[in-house]
Amino acid sequence: MSTGTQAVAPGLPQFYQPIEQSTTHAVSPRTVRQVNTSIGRIPEIPGNSLKTLNQRFLVGKVAVVALIFALAVAGVFYGVLVLRSSTTTTTVETTTTTTTATTTTTTTTSTTSTTTDTTTSTTSTTTTTTRTTTTTSVTTATSTTSTSTTSTTSTSTTSTTTQTTITFAPVGIYALNIPTCATWNDTGLTMAGNSNGTLGSDLGSLSAPVSIFVDNNNNLFVADRDNARVLKFVPNATIGIIVAGNGTIGNGSNQLSSPKGVAIDQYGDIIVADSSNYRIQKFVNGSTIGITLAENSTINPLGQMRDLHIDVNNNIYVTDSDNNQVGKFIPFSSIGVVVAGGGPAGPGLNQLSSPFGNFIDPNGTLYIADQLNFRVMKYDPGSLNGTIVAGNGTTGSTAYLLAQPIAVIVDNNGYIYVADYSNGRIMKWTTNYAAGGVCIIGCTGTTGVAATQLRGPRDLKFDRYGNIYITDQANHRIQKFMIQIPPLGCSSG
Repeated sequence: MSTGTQAVAPGLPQFYQPIEQSTTHAVSPRTVRQVNTSIGRIPEIPGNSLKTLNQRFLVGKVAVVALIFALAVAGVFYGVLVLRSSTTTTTVETTTTTTTATTTTTTTTSTTSTTTDTTTSTTSTTTTTTRTTTTTSVTTATSTTSTSTTSTTSTSTTSTTTQTTITFAPVGIYALNIPTCATWNDTGLTMAGNSNGTLGSDLGSLSAPVSIFVDNNNNLFVADRDNARVLKFVPNATIGIIVAGNGTIGNGSNQLSSPKGVAIDQYGDIIVADSSNYRIQKFVNGSTIGITLAENSTINPLGQMRDLHIDVNNNIYVTDSDNNQVGKFIPFSSIGVVVAGGGPAGPGLNQLSSPFGNFIDPNGTLYIADQLNFRVMKYDPGSLNGTIVAGNGTTGSTAYLLAQPIAVIVDNNGYIYVADYSNGRIMKWTTNYAAGGVCIIGCTGTTGVAATQLRGPRDLKFDRYGNIYITDQANHRIQKFMIQIPPLGCSSG
């Protein structure tokens, strides 16, 4: 190395070279020491070694970037798997009869949802909702993967609502679609009153019961004439509950006098033909105080009422035997309209003679038990001229004749069921009226107190199963006769 010349490190810029004393440049020794101390001496690096080092550094850099990318892709893929696995939908469907409703709600995001909606027969609804939300996120940095999970669970409160509704149809008003080949057991079961035929005034006894009504819950309502009250018997009960009247004869709002007709309207209110008071009373569901809907002189006039029925529009049809007519009262009106009879008693097709029971079918067709004409009359809506559909106007006990027909109901096949009072039997007519009727209950040929006998059947109704309830008036009891259908069934019409 020559004096005044410093070797330059290959590959480094000129300004990185150490400064030493030179004879050529006038630099003080102190300055040289300061500069060399601040930058240090860089040893000489051979050219080939530096090139190799640069190549290795580049390869390492690429490898690190590739590793980071791979980790990022793996992290994202793992996050997707977590999100998919955290989505669960469970549907629970529970239904408890009779009137049921099931609601099922599912979610399809990253949410676990279970909804159970249960409706019981009393329309009591319990709803329980549980939701679990799971959120998963994946964050990737240079060479670090982190996973965080947040879980939230909320449970709603449980509420229960109970509502009881009395349904207006078709039980007690419109007969069921009875199978055409159905028969009834010839032995009756006593549902109210004393099975031995004795009368009484306690809540387990009756005295000359007249009209009956059976609702959709099989509750039995009885117009207990001589006890001046209406009793309600719940299923399987032998003791009744007074729901109208107070057991003493009178004309007060809480009294009745010879009640002879009873029905339940669509609101659950009790409608009573308060015969000897010449008025129609309504007892709002749960109340023993009556409201007068109609009374004497409001229809031509209103005489002794023998029966009443209510149609789907809540119109009341009342049989007025004193005036040989059937009157119709629309809701909220005390003025009636004559829809059958209305003149002097007679055998004409536009006449009646001491009519008793009546029945309205879903089409508005009116049927009347024309007692002293020994026949059943049918009136199309709006017509005052009837058609004879049972009996022929002559009293008797053959299949073609009736002796004091006193109550009538019709099933959805058009078959007619008649309480033949003096013959102590129940007769059935098909739509082929000319062929005569057939006896279905009380067919022993004699009246009496035995379980197979009737004595003065005064009214009859179907329950929701097709069983027949009969007011066995002179035996002071209500009898039930079970329906019988062949094991293989039969046509319903």
